[in-house]
Amino acid sequence: MEFNKLPMNSKKLLDEIVKAENPTQLLCERFENSSSKEDEELRSLIKELCQSEYIRIPMWADNKPYHVVVNNSARTYDKQLAEYEEEKRTQRGTVYIGTVNDKSVKIGNGNKISNSNIAGIIENHLDSASSDVKKSFYEKHPVICSFLVSLVAGIVLLFTFWSNIVELIEGVF
Repeated sequence: MEFNKLPMNSKKLLDEIVKAENPTQLLCERFENSSSKEDEELRSLIKELCQSEYIRIPMWADNKPYHVVVNNSARTYDKQLAEYEEEKRTQRGTVYIGTVNDKSVKIGNGNKISNSNIAGIIENHLDSASSDVKKSFYEKHPVICSFLVSLVAGIVLLFTFWSNIVELIEGVF
């Protein structure tokens, strides 16, 4: 399961639940002493903790938790957070490059590279991929094509039958 970093308010509630001798009693007291807005917030925090599988509340009574189960992942949350932050910190200095053979090369964290031609391989691969696509004459020479189309349209408009068409249209209106 992937680590799910909690927001500060959810982490605070999780810490209180883990440290409490009776988490059910703790939550019941929180519900009894809360306003409607605090009650709504508390329910959303509990829902988030349940969805992240840090706690489980199999039974509710009088709209309060009747039984609260604290999972081991809740007890080890701080350790998991530290490992997650360390992994995240070490990955920031690492760059992964996909090569032609779909293998990855790990660069960073003190690794030394000498006499490498990775960039040449990638560059050659990109050049061969772009040459596979054939361009049409219009894509290669758009200005010449535009000029030729304009020239053909001008010649067609010089024909004498256009005057007959213009007279016909003027006669209709």
